Amino acid sequence: MSDESWNAEVNRVAALKALRLLDTPREERFDRITRLARDVLHTPVAVVTLVDTDRQWFKSCAGFDATETSRGISVCSHAIQQDDVFEVPDLSDDRRFAGFPVVTKDHLRFYAGQPISAPSGHRVGTLCVLDREPRTLSAQERQRLKDLAAWVELECAVVQSTLAAQDAERVKRDFTALVSHELRTPLTSVHGSLELLASGRFGEMQAQASRLVEIAVKNTDRLVRLANDVLDLSRVQSGQLRLRPAPVELADVVENAVIAVEGTAERCHVPLVTRKDPVTVRGDADRLVQVVTNLLANAVKVSPPGQPVEVGCSVEGSVARVYVRDHGMGITDDEVKRIFEPFVQLGAKSGGAGLGLAITRGIVESHGGTIAVESEAGIGSTFTVILPVGGPLVDRPWW
Repeated sequence: MSDESWNAEVNRVAALKALRLLDTPREERFDRITRLARDVLHTPVAVVTLVDTDRQWFKSCAGFDATETSRGISVCSHAIQQDDVFEVPDLSDDRRFAGFPVVTKDHLRFYAGQPISAPSGHRVGTLCVLDREPRTLSAQERQRLKDLAAWVELECAVVQSTLAAQDAERVKRDFTALVSHELRTPLTSVHGSLELLASGRFGEMQAQASRLVEIAVKNTDRLVRLANDVLDLSRVQSGQLRLRPAPVELADVVENAVIAVEGTAERCHVPLVTRKDPVTVRGDADRLVQVVTNLLANAVKVSPPGQPVEVGCSVEGSVARVYVRDHGMGITDDEVKRIFEPFVQLGAKSGGAGLGLAITRGIVESHGGTIAVESEAGIGSTFTVILPVGGPLVDRPWW
């Protein structure tokens, strides 16, 4: 075998391995194709084969009991060298195959195999049909075999895509676990220790050292919040957000959110104006406070000093509304389309990693609700959360 042929075979086998189909259990997605090929082409045997380095393995068989054969006695090894259907009208009359067990033991005479390719384009196996009598395929039958082989290729691509998605999800879970167990815990400990130093409990520090500790406290606090946001976003996207549904007074939710941000609002000289109608919904009170707090904090950040941020709740029939309105510079139409996507940061004063609104939307949608924004340049923006009064249709458990 030449170096070029050897390299081509190495790449072909690599493409086969990448499918991750070898030695896997039978699957209906492939079995239905071999059954159909057998019936449509009127043959007793139809097989999806995968040609490995030294063997031919059967992913699906209709009318045949074997699971694999040596590549040295494989007709399909010849078929994958072709671009089109490889047809042998009478195996027993062809000196290349007359001594193969498929002829001498299984008493099969006719073979037709269409090569199947991996998504990479490498030919990795065949869809083949065999008969006990010599014959030839008509033009229409050859086309049907090609069409069915294309279906096999499609299923192979689906399997590979599914496995790639599972790999990506596993990497994501591993990263989330890393954030949760290897980063968040030590970061929280470091942050707490720095806060103790900054408090002066262990003695006064020089002004320069005190300033450096204050900077470290702020940065570790930001990192802890980022770690928490990454975990929350992961739970939102995987449908595993932790909710403890119970009757919730939205007026209390608004009040708690206002308390959480009033210190920041005072420092920014931004008044908070509330309107709280009595509204009861079913949901997770802590998560709903998280929603309103995030919206309020964002509104305070973008508001000019002296301009109020308005927040309130009301009920209209079977739905409850919570709104947060600021009088900042507003959001462009293009930004409105992207604002709830992860890692989107809008405006110089946004700060953070751009996860807050993505998490907010996930929490709202987990409650069976929706969130929307209306904005006008130079006038401000209004975020509106709409929740069903009865809560989500299906309660999410506490994990």
